[in-house]
Formats: sequence, C-alpha cells, structure tokens
Amino acid sequence: MANQIDKINTIALASIEKVNTLTDANIENLNTLEFTGTVTPAFTTAYTDVEASGSAISDGANGEVTSCYDEDNNFIYVQYRVDGGGGNAVVGAFNSSNNDIDFGAKQAIEGSNAFSGNSCDYDTVNNRVWTAWIGGSGNQLFARCGTIASDKTISWGTRKTIKEGYSTHSAYNQGLLGMGIAVDQTDGKVLLVWNSPTDSISGSDNAASSHHPTGIILTVDDTDNSITQGSEARLFEGNADNNFPMVKVLYDPDNEEWVCISDANDGSGPSIEACRVTNSSGTPAAANVTTLGSNSGHTLQGTEHNATVGVTGRYGANTFCYDSNNDVFIVGSAASAPKLFAFENTGSGITWDTTGQVVSAGTVLSQDGKGGGVMFNHHRNRILVYGSDGSDITMELLTYGGSDSWTSLNSSSLIEIIDDATGLFKGGVPQVKLQKADGTDFAGSANLITGLKYSSTDAKYCLFDAGS
Repeated sequence: MANQIDKINTIALASIEKVNTLTDANIENLNTLEFTGTVTPAFTTAYTDVEASGSAISDGANGEVTSCYDEDNNFIYVQYRVDGGGGNAVVGAFNSSNNDIDFGAKQAIEGSNAFSGNSCDYDTVNNRVWTAWIGGSGNQLFARCGTIASDKTISWGTRKTIKEGYSTHSAYNQGLLGMGIAVDQTDGKVLLVWNSPTDSISGSDNAASSHHPTGIILTVDDTDNSITQGSEARLFEGNADNNFPMVKVLYDPDNEEWVCISDANDGSGPSIEACRVTNSSGTPAAANVTTLGSNSGHTLQGTEHNATVGVTGRYGANTFCYDSNNDVFIVGSAASAPKLFAFENTGSGITWDTTGQVVSAGTVLSQDGKGGGVMFNHHRNRILVYGSDGSDITMELLTYGGSDSWTSLNSSSLIEIIDDATGLFKGGVPQVKLQKADGTDFAGSANLITGLKYSSTDAKYCLFDAGS
C-alpha cells in the first residue's frame, strides 16, 4: 500500500499528527484514497504474563497456549493446559491506558484429563468460541463450544466426545497440533482435523499411532451450545515412510471454504501438500491435493517429526497463515535452510509459488518444543515470522508481492521477543486476526503472540505492531 495523499488542506503529512483524533497509524483511507503514515515496528505490549483477575497464571503445564479473537465483544480468548491435568481459558480486553490486556477470571474447559494439542477458533456467525483437544483416560478426541459474556465469563455446552481412542480402537488419536479447528464464517460449521485411530497407514512400523489425516464437520445448537458431528473423511493419503503426519486447517474467506496443509505425502517421504476442503452434506470433501514442487528436502516437521531446523516444526502452532491482502496462504518449511512459501486457492485448485523466501529469524527446533510461528498483519500488510535461535526468540518482518516477490524488512536487524530459547514453548495464535477490513481492531494495528515460558511454565503474551 502506498500513499495517494501528499497534503491535507495544504499541510504536509509529516506536519499532521491526528485527523479527527485518529493518528495516521489508524487511518487507511480518506475519501477512498489510500493514506498510510510511517510507523516504526514496536511492541505495544512487551513480553509479559497472561493473567487471571489481575494475577499471573502459574498453573500452566509444559506448553500449548493457543488463542483466538472474539470480534463480537472485542475480546481475546486464551486457553492453556493445566499442570496435573485439565485445561483453562481466560478472556481479555485491551486497556488502551496501560497498553496491555485486562484478563478476567479463569474459565475451566476440562477438569482433570489431558488437554493435548488444544486448538480453538471463534465463530462470528453464532457468536461462540470453539475448542478441541485430545485427553481422557482413553485418549479421546473432545470438542466444546461456549458463549462469551461481557463480563469475560464463558457458558460452555456439554463436552462432546468426537472420537474414542486407544481404549476402544487399540490405536491413538494423534495429530491435533494447535491448529486443528476452523470455523466457516459464512454458516458457522466447523472443520476439525487430526489423525484418526480408525484409519491407520498400511505398512507403518507404528500402526497404533500412525494414521491418515482426517477431518470431521461439527455443528452447534445455539440454544444450549451442544454439538453434533457428521461423518469423518480422509483428507490426505499417508505413507509408511512418514509416521505421525501433520495436518492443519484455516478458513479461506475469499472462496468460503477450508484449506488444509499436510506432510502426509502418498509418494516417498514427507513433503508439503495443500488442499481445498468443502462441506459435502455434512462430510468434509478434500479436493486438489497439490504438492509443493521443485523443493526437495522441504517439509513441515521432517521425517517422523525429527526436524531440528525449521520455521515451526511440530511444536509451533501457527505453521501457516492467510495473507488477506493478497489472498494467498503462507507456509513455513523445515529444511537445512528453511523458507516461507506462498500458495493460492483459486477455488478450483491450488497454485504454489515455488521459489520461496529463506528465513533469517530463529529456526532452531527440538523435541522439547522450540517451535516458532508465522502470521500476517492485515493493517500493515506484513508477514511476521519468529522462532528460537538457540538462545532467544527473534522475529523477522516480510512482505509478499505475488509471483514469488518477497522482501525482508529486517533480515540484518532481527527483533528480539525474549532472551529465552524456550520463551514461547509450543505456543501460537493460528486463528487470531485482530484487524478487520472495516478498520476496527483490538489493539491498534498489533498482532498477538502467545506461548509458555518453559522454565517457569507461565503463560506469556506480547502485542506487536509490525509498522509501515
């Protein structure tokens, strides 16, 4: 985006601080002409505690802090796994006086069982929050839907068992990895993706845990927040050379359908694939499964999630994001020289831009959860990618101009989020888009980043404005 305005009433832009009390950072158009001031990238809220009723949350377990945005109340919803079992959430509103978030009281989601792979999204059709996780004594897949009140409390519907696990099938629910649920924002239907225990990969040396990526569509009853489910369906074809395949999902508002990525790859070894998913009478229908070409060695998490270098790996929740200004999806790879790749969903196929952009931010991965993330800022038209460099968490800002046109804005001067290699342990914000097309937003033009500080198991967040 470039300015189409040089002066207002003969006064140069550099001499104007506000127009009708709004700074240039919060004005996109004047009389339909583009208006973009210069804003230095900066933290609106530096790395700090997620709180509950004014006190830092200290009951987090080892990882998995995920978030979504309640557009109806202009709230942030943050959920996390509890040490010793269970899952909680807190709801927060931006405090412009202090430039931070005021969180309400803890809201219990799951009382005592595991809360693994927890994923969430907000439904703007039915004005509800959705959550899903794997847990229970039998390794079940659960989902729950709730209504957020103005006092930051949540009225949950009954927990729904979507899929029984090992106790019933002698195989495990797997592959719900923090980005496993997405709401169709036109009709409120939900696509939940994971690796189903009743669709194991033939020939795998770990048949109890290695399954084809699967999807199922969920619907909420708006009278009591109860959930009904359709029939599950395979989305990607796995292969025996790659146990524990990954699958993640986002909603595509341009084509009003879902888009998934995976590394299942029905060929030999892992790669990166994308597909379209539509609702076929209550059952997900995958179409146009398309592999990233010309990039041998680039995967999402390595073979059997063994990658040690990459953008997110298995433990970074936000593996890909939607660039709403260019109508493309941005994916982070794992490789010796990790890259960002873009692909377009045309509504009838998937088209990859195969050149990609080498990432300069931290790309150290490990089994103990050093995973980064990639996200998009709508107001600033910038991509944020961050991760561990082995000693701290650094961030790079980029733009994508189509046809493999990438620009890094700070590859030689990376931004430090926190001086701690596991300061955003297994965290992420895959569904949070704080800026809306109509100009309203949560905290100016900031992005929300969440995660867990591994050394103290405290939930953390920051708000960052990518600048212009």
